[in-house]
Amino acid sequence: MHSGQTLRTDAPVDHAGKGENFAPTDLLATALGTCFLTVMGIKAKEKGWDLGEITVEIEKKMTTHGQRKIESLFLEIEMPSNLDSDQLTVLQKSTKDCPVLRNLDDSIRINVQWNQSKRKKKMSLNFVPTNVFRETPQVTFFDAGVKGSNGSDVVIHHGSAISPPNEDENEQYYVHHHQVDHNLVLAGKRTFTLLNPEWEEPHHVIYLNQKMGALQIPIGTYHRSVSGPEGSIVLNQAVRDSDFDPTTEFKPVSLRHQADLQKAKAADPVFWIWEGGKIRRLKVGGNLSGKNKITA
Repeated sequence: MHSGQTLRTDAPVDHAGKGENFAPTDLLATALGTCFLTVMGIKAKEKGWDLGEITVEIEKKMTTHGQRKIESLFLEIEMPSNLDSDQLTVLQKSTKDCPVLRNLDDSIRINVQWNQSKRKKKMSLNFVPTNVFRETPQVTFFDAGVKGSNGSDVVIHHGSAISPPNEDENEQYYVHHHQVDHNLVLAGKRTFTLLNPEWEEPHHVIYLNQKMGALQIPIGTYHRSVSGPEGSIVLNQAVRDSDFDPTTEFKPVSLRHQADLQKAKAADPVFWIWEGGKIRRLKVGGNLSGKNKITA
């Protein structure tokens, strides 16, 4: 806001207000958070550092007995992944120069938690090609082997099947911690959805057919697959480590209580299709003049 603009405030509902706007004490908490951001920004500018995005979440706790006032403020600060430990130390120390903190430090209990977001992994999906030995209009003969595979399973979808099935209205996913999948379509087509919160692009949709080869699904990646009315057959040539246990590797995980997976699913998906004799990667971006932006 600029000077001279109007800012409406309101008392909270537990203190004779409607709670429709900021409470005055909310603005005090906000002042502390924005002061932290400001002094860190000033210090970074002096050092010539590019901070990227920093977020501050503030939890305000009011007194429940005696005079009504702020009892404590808890700040949770999320720092960018590109900063090293020395830079983090300098920025943390700079917040001691926050004027709002100097005014509040003796009257309100203030706790600060510093977090650093993990660096997201760049990920490009891998499709292991098949070696076709002979193909006629009615017969296809090919090598389905994957280097290092020490296990295989066949998943048959009879008609419009979902694997794993939904839990009520919530999608479910498989995730392997000791097995890398290589899914090859033997008959029909199958759509795979992959979610991985650690990837820069955490949401992928693959319209897999036989010509694309075997889709590799890395360890720690949540995945599910869907077939159309014609059904499909998929051969998975797995690479399993010594800790592989089938009783724990195939338990569905619901999105119901998985906030990180819900966020990954909400991200703009990357689509993988077979077009013009090759695999194409398509990314749908934000709305531009009422139209979606698609990049290949």
